[in-house]
Amino acid sequence: MIFVDTSAFLALVNEKDANHAEAVHFLEQIKNGRIKVRKIITSDYIIDETLTRIRYSVGHKEAVEWGKDILGSNVVERLEVGIEMFELAWKLFQTYEDKKLSFTDCTSFAIMKKKGIDKAFSFDEDFVRIGFVQLP
Repeated sequence: MIFVDTSAFLALVNEKDANHAEAVHFLEQIKNGRIKVRKIITSDYIIDETLTRIRYSVGHKEAVEWGKDILGSNVVERLEVGIEMFELAWKLFQTYEDKKLSFTDCTSFAIMKKKGIDKAFSFDEDFVRIGFVQLP
């Protein structure tokens, strides 16, 4: 399983993103089976954050198109943070005083810990700092 972070979605959508080519190449490797991924997971918080950042960095039309694609996807499983994950994220947020983590990042870490996911498709180094494997 692999968790997809906002930074990966943004890199895929925004051709001006410094990580665009690497993100597209990584996704192509998954699609053609060179990289085996059993399940692709993201969260409602990541979708929220991604929609907003696409809206501001690329445009409203592109954000709506991406939203339709991701919300209608049969490939990407969308998990709701919910109260249990929110509470775990809150504990993580309080714990990591030495790291400048967003609360959304903490919700991702909570989901990954709870679901036993150790890999993230992300360009955010915070995943590595918390102990996850960052791909590509």
